[in-house]
Amino acid sequence: MKTLQMLIIVLFTFFALTACKNDKKEKEVGTVDTKESITPKTLGFIYTTTNGESENQVVQLARYEDGTLGEEKIYPTKGKGGSNHTAPAHGDYDGQGNLKIIDNYLLTTNPGDNTITVFNLNKSNGTLVFNSIVNSEGKFPLTLDFAPVDDTKQEYWVVVGNQWATPTVLYDGEELKRYPSDEWLSQDLTAKDESDKDRSVELFKLDTKTGKLTFVKTLAEYTRENGGPADVKFSPDGTKIAVSTWGIPHFFSKDPQLKEIHSSRVYVYDFNQGGVSNVRYFEEEGLSGAVGFHWNNNSKNIYITYFNIINAKSENGLVVLKDDEGKVTKASNHRTGKSEFIDEACWTAISKDQKRLYVCSYITNEITTFELDENGNVTKTLGVERRQGYQPNEDSKDLYISPDNEYLYMLGSFFSYSVNTLKITDDGVKYMHQYTLKETEKEVGNPGVYDLVGLDGFDFQ
Repeated sequence: MKTLQMLIIVLFTFFALTACKNDKKEKEVGTVDTKESITPKTLGFIYTTTNGESENQVVQLARYEDGTLGEEKIYPTKGKGGSNHTAPAHGDYDGQGNLKIIDNYLLTTNPGDNTITVFNLNKSNGTLVFNSIVNSEGKFPLTLDFAPVDDTKQEYWVVVGNQWATPTVLYDGEELKRYPSDEWLSQDLTAKDESDKDRSVELFKLDTKTGKLTFVKTLAEYTRENGGPADVKFSPDGTKIAVSTWGIPHFFSKDPQLKEIHSSRVYVYDFNQGGVSNVRYFEEEGLSGAVGFHWNNNSKNIYITYFNIINAKSENGLVVLKDDEGKVTKASNHRTGKSEFIDEACWTAISKDQKRLYVCSYITNEITTFELDENGNVTKTLGVERRQGYQPNEDSKDLYISPDNEYLYMLGSFFSYSVNTLKITDDGVKYMHQYTLKETEKEVGNPGVYDLVGLDGFDFQ
């Protein structure tokens, strides 16, 4: 099995290196063909971002009753995307929740120029109208979330996580490369640094009458040791904020080395009247690359994914944390995917009834479905489903559950530039369709020219 694992990793590395030559992989684009069929009823719309190397764009897609997508529309954000095809690992980075619908507005981050764009959202036809663009107050904003200021819901708190950069160790043995440099990574990364202000969580207020997004204050800053924010979320009761940090991972390796990895942290803060207090965090040696997470409705359980973990801890793709009595502890851990090697679990979605948790794996393009009990514990793995269509390794990212709980949508972010439909079933999910974005299809197979991020939507009431 080790031989097979080594062969797979070698193939991953070969593919990544050859892709650097800007050679596109020849393939059939997986756009759903509806030429000879009647367009089914439109139930609502979903949105993502192209997040390319130049201007960022929001993509609107109609969501049909059979789960398929169409009627693509494009809206410039007037901000810049965060992609960089020529960077190490084609500039891949991870964050969850960079696009959110708040009342009658859609907000998205623009990582390339450190801004946030606000659109007015017409919920009768799904169209967007540019409202404004503001500074994210840090560098490389990747995630945002919101909670009402009070019961009137005339204003919302909006928190934004700025990641800054993604220091990384790549490859094995003599090929090992450290970015941005050996010297940088040999520093005392726990020491305060000028860049700390750029790795931050910032608080804003959104006025639902005008769509005006106003900066309030900085809530937290982070040292280099554990990386910047990858996901930020209010607890369901609005009394806490949780933040996952990327850490410093060692990947494209058959055996990530503990001496190269800098652990991720999951921070929790009490939140009240725009202020945070009682900071606490979870950290475990050998667990790096924390990305997507979700709270349970009990505002205690947190389901966090790790994409870069040492082989000895391969059963930690999903970790369940419990925040209770002022401290964060590990409640359980679980294997994700069905492969023998690390599948790089990164993104999460939780069903409205809190009975299902879905985890997306970047390397294998798999969805692992977990069953939850009434107390928020993981009781079992229901199933693992691999995406079909064009599905190169290192492609799958954000998830979105349809409001009717019939379908799970999954981004093909890094190579396929697609949105994939999976049917929710009794034993997990089943792959159905692939929609390749028309806006980006000329670069399909050319990694990192775009890096689709964010997935949210609504259905007609």
